[in-house]
Amino acid sequence: MHKHILNFKSHAGGISPVMGVIIMLFLTLLLAGITVSSVYGENIALLSGKVPMASIELESVVGGVPNDVKYEENFLCLMHKGGDSLLTDSTRIIISGEGSSYEGVVPSGTRHYGEVFISYDNLLFEGKKPVYASRNADISDGVWSAGEELILNGDDAINGSMYSTVSVRINEVTNTANHYGLKEDSTVIIKIFDMQTQCIISEFECLVILAD
Repeated sequence: MHKHILNFKSHAGGISPVMGVIIMLFLTLLLAGITVSSVYGENIALLSGKVPMASIELESVVGGVPNDVKYEENFLCLMHKGGDSLLTDSTRIIISGEGSSYEGVVPSGTRHYGEVFISYDNLLFEGKKPVYASRNADISDGVWSAGEELILNGDDAINGSMYSTVSVRINEVTNTANHYGLKEDSTVIIKIFDMQTQCIISEFECLVILAD
């Protein structure tokens, strides 16, 4: 019986250093995880999300710049051909190229020509003129799905002091009326982003055809 007790103590003493190492390793990993999460937590959440896989086809870009063509005569037509449905509140579209925009509030202001950068912060109806909703009734359910067309127009933005989800910058001028015209026979670049993962879904280059 006495030998059994001695053997037990000797065995427990052998385990103690191993348990100490395991506990220290666990605490080290835990602290490292807390540090990474606090510094990179938002990016990790974004990167862990699933990037939507959708086939988007650019059907046409027609337009021009004033005075030959009005802003409301500029149209971009995009068709969802298949794959994942895209959420309207987390899909962003960027259009860049040569064009025109109006600095200030129409009609008092200055019309500019040059490099335009157009951002549709999302595809929601809110923050855009009502005509945008009437052109895009297919996405009224909150998703852009296969077989549905999206129509963008140079006059989608809300002009004035009201909040607009369409913004336009031209030649680094940011206080525009957020209308846009795309120069005929020029090439524009269109990028579609998923905002949850900050990844590009589709990217196009297209020649602008003069509007009739």
